[in-house]
Amino acid sequence: MKIRKPGTSKSIPTNGHSTSVANKPTHASTLFNGSPQVGVGVYDGLSALLAEKWKFDFVWVSSFCCSAAVGMPDAGIIGPEDILNVVRCVHRSIDLPIVVDLDSGYGDAVKAFHVVEAMARAGAAALCIEDNPISKRCSLYDGYDRALVSIEEHVSRVRAARAGVKAAHSSSRVIARTEALVAGMGVAEALRRATAYADAGADAVFIQSLDATGKEVLTFAREWQRRTPIFIAPTRMPQINKAEFFNAGISHTMFANQGLRAAHLAMDRTFGALAEAGSSKGIESAISPVATVASLVGAQKVVELEALLAKDDLPPVSPRLKQSTRLLTKASRKPATVNGHKA
Repeated sequence: MKIRKPGTSKSIPTNGHSTSVANKPTHASTLFNGSPQVGVGVYDGLSALLAEKWKFDFVWVSSFCCSAAVGMPDAGIIGPEDILNVVRCVHRSIDLPIVVDLDSGYGDAVKAFHVVEAMARAGAAALCIEDNPISKRCSLYDGYDRALVSIEEHVSRVRAARAGVKAAHSSSRVIARTEALVAGMGVAEALRRATAYADAGADAVFIQSLDATGKEVLTFAREWQRRTPIFIAPTRMPQINKAEFFNAGISHTMFANQGLRAAHLAMDRTFGALAEAGSSKGIESAISPVATVASLVGAQKVVELEALLAKDDLPPVSPRLKQSTRLLTKASRKPATVNGHKA
C-alpha cells in the first residue's frame, strides 16, 4: 500500500514497501512514444552504463554479444537464464528501456510463455522473438542454410509471448522478428510473415537483412506503411544514415554489436602489446585510467555509504526493526552457554 503526500507526485512507502514516482512513463511507453529512436547493443553492466552516458534511447541485450562475452558462438547455446541474468544486471545499472533478444523463444510456445514472463518481470521493456528454428544460427554468420519455421508456428510463439507479458502484469511489448530476407525469401514473403505476426498481436516487427545496399530493408519499410513500429539492426549496411531509415518509415534502429566488436579489437591489441612488453607503460595512454572506470561504476558511492553508516544520525528505523534490535542487544549481553554451561 502506498499513500501520496499532498502537493507531491511521489509516493510514500508504507508497510516497508519501496517508493515510486506517480505517473512516471513506463520504459515500454517511452520506447514506443512515436519518435524515431536509436539503440545500442549491451551485454553487461559496464556496457550499459556507457550506453546511458552517451544518451542512447534504448539498449538491446544481444544474443550475439552475450554469447561472445562468455566465449560461445551465437548458435542457441547459451540459455534463457544467461540472458535473464544480463537483463537483471542492466536493469539494475541504468534507467533506459531494455529490448531483449530472445532468439526463437528457446522452445515451443509453452517455453516461450515462461521465458517472456520472466524477462518482463525482470524489467524488459520489449521482448523480441524471431522465426528461426530452435537450433538458430546468427544471421550474421556465413555458411549456413536458412530454414525458417512455419508462419503458424511463429504465430503461436507471438501469442504465447503476449500471454507471458499479461501473466507478468507488465507493460512490456512483443516484437516479432522475421529472418525471411536473410533466408533469401524476398520482400513479399517478409511482408506476408510480418503481417501474420502483427495480426497475432505483435506490437512491432523486426526485419533483418544482409543486403549491403539497404534496398531490401527500405523497400520493406515503405511497403509496410507504418502498420506497426519497425526495428532494424543495420550491421551489414553501415554506410546508410539513420535519417534515411527513419524517412522510409523505420522507427527504431540500433548499433547491435559494435560495442562488443570495439572492445574485442581494443583488448586484443592491448593484450598483444602486454604479452610482448615488460611493463604496461607503453599502453597506459591508450587505455582508460582506473579512476575513470571507478567513477563510471560508482566507486565514490561506496565511500559515501560508509560515511553515512558511520554517522549517528542514520535515517529512522521502523518500530519493528528497533524492537528486534533491542531484543538482540539484550540477548547479546547474556553469556553464551553450551549444554547449560557458560562458554
